[in-house]
Amino acid sequence: MGTSEDRRVDEKGRVTIPQSIREALQIDPGEEVAVELEGDRIVIRSRISRERLVERLEGCVNGETRAEDADRIDPEDLKAEWTSDLPN
Repeated sequence: MGTSEDRRVDEKGRVTIPQSIREALQIDPGEEVAVELEGDRIVIRSRISRERLVERLEGCVNGETRAEDADRIDPEDLKAEWTSDLPN
């Protein structure tokens, strides 16, 4: 199992995520997280913004890392597909 620290639920039902865990997951103050119930466990997952995803993926796919059988796609077509649900 991963990192674990005991925490107390306050009178408003809040629990503080330990700094070491926030840092490991790169959760910044004000950032949204997903809170889910999995069986008898509460799971808090980091949510990533599209901007952060782009920053993390930038440079990952290039001439050396691209699979030979991967479909070729124009970057503008890919951008349009990934952002088609966003307001103009």
